[in-house]
Amino acid sequence: MQDVIKKLVDIDEQAKVFNEETNKEKEKLEVQIQEDAEKIYEKYMSDAKVEVETEKKKIDADGAAKFEQGEARRKEQAQVLKNKFDANADKWVEQIVESVISGQ
Repeated sequence: MQDVIKKLVDIDEQAKVFNEETNKEKEKLEVQIQEDAEKIYEKYMSDAKVEVETEKKKIDADGAAKFEQGEARRKEQAQVLKNKFDANADKWVEQIVESVISGQ
């Protein structure tokens, strides 16, 4: 009977030790999981920031290119109008003067 009680006490002590070890391992794993989750989050955020910056640069470059195209088109149209003015200014002045003089 004494042997059975001693064995039960030994088993209970072993179970307590095993339970403590298991709890310590669980705590270590929880800390490790938290650290890994933070590392993964930081990596994805870092990658996202790089991607956002790359897209921003692309959008800025596209916007600058479109602006330059518009500016070139505006300058071209301004030159066409200036050429028309230079070619027709005297004729238009004569037409305006004639129209005023004739009363129309």
